[in-house]
Amino acid sequence: MAEEFLPSVLAFGFALTAVLLVIAIWAVARRFASQYRDNVLGTTSVKLSDMFIFLDTAYLMKVSITATIIVPILLLLLTRNPLVAIGGAVICLFGPGFVHKRLKTNRRKSLIRQLPDTLDSLVGALRSGMSLQQALGLLSEQLPKPSNQEFGLVVRKLRMGVSLDDVLEELEKRIESQEYTMFTTSMRIAREVGGNLTESLERLADTMRKKLAMEDKIDALTSQGKLQGIIVGCLPLFLMWVLNIMEPESMAPLFNTLMGYMVLFVIFLLEFIGFILIRKIVKIDV
Repeated sequence: MAEEFLPSVLAFGFALTAVLLVIAIWAVARRFASQYRDNVLGTTSVKLSDMFIFLDTAYLMKVSITATIIVPILLLLLTRNPLVAIGGAVICLFGPGFVHKRLKTNRRKSLIRQLPDTLDSLVGALRSGMSLQQALGLLSEQLPKPSNQEFGLVVRKLRMGVSLDDVLEELEKRIESQEYTMFTTSMRIAREVGGNLTESLERLADTMRKKLAMEDKIDALTSQGKLQGIIVGCLPLFLMWVLNIMEPESMAPLFNTLMGYMVLFVIFLLEFIGFILIRKIVKIDV
């Protein structure tokens, strides 16, 4: 009698285990999605709004999940390699943070490049008889992006009654640039101690132009080292690709076995460390 019920009991046990496993996976996935939305996408959305790029967190969530599902499947179908598919999924998951960092760096460079011309325009407006708030308002209308966005925000806050010192402090924290720190410091000193603000800003603009010219010269001199680092870093990958075409049977264990995956991991780890070291060597701060 007991033997008759044994298969049913085992089937029920396996079914119950499968249901509990699905529930546990679902709970973990929901918790991960919630933390991912709050810590990654929510933070990215807020930081993008600081750059006047307004994207809803829910929209970023949909795009990220869709890319995380579709891209690994396409990579798996094209390469037949699960390691590549997993790498694609990781890139899609944490891609918003990398994109934000890249956008922030490019925007910061544009703001620094435009600052000398911005200071010249501010000096011209002040010498024509405008007040400081009127001159800043003129900058917000005539400057190219992204400078007009930052100074437009400055003007709006001044019109709302925020003090100039607080506005300049917020501008300095938003951009996180040595050049803008020098600009805000000059404005504060001229406001508190007195002196000719236009002459201070004029000298500051000239100093920044010389600094940017020196940075361009350094970039030109170190560009050869950067290119050499890229070539040396890509050479092993190129050889791996050539050998895989010439001797696919000999290279197959590298892409189909656990030991091969470990070797690939070590290769990419060493490549990454070498890339970082070369970047540190050729990067010179002025």
